[in-house]
Amino acid sequence: MEKAYIGIDPGKGGALALITPDHYQVEDFPGDPAGVVDILRSWAVQHDIQLAALEKVGARPGQGVVSMFTFGQNLGAYQGILAALAIPFIMPTPQTWQKGLVDQKAGPDPKTRTLVTARRLFPNAELSRQKDHGRADALLMAFWARNQAR
Repeated sequence: MEKAYIGIDPGKGGALALITPDHYQVEDFPGDPAGVVDILRSWAVQHDIQLAALEKVGARPGQGVVSMFTFGQNLGAYQGILAALAIPFIMPTPQTWQKGLVDQKAGPDPKTRTLVTARRLFPNAELSRQKDHGRADALLMAFWARNQAR
């Protein structure tokens, strides 16, 4: 089986990405944990997953209570799913995984900078829209996870 690495942006507009030496795959958050289980189980069966990076983020100023609660539920669901599928994972903060990887001069805000960096590293990925920043983050975290495992 081919070695693989996973990156997960757990936000509502987030995504999951898998990279191997030969290809990559990105899936938007399916909207519920059952869909996440299906994606990760499929990847675990097809690949030798070495490490997953699940972004550790917290509440942001101005974020509503319901939004924060939903986000916390998503993050906890991802942790449980990864553990149940025996996929090893770490939880880097955005500052940790972006350091040395994301070009800080590539745009006016973090979302633009990660999109620009991901487009450069994964030129064939579907990252044409500004709202694709969740896909960009997931791809970059999978790339970062691969570098941690070396």
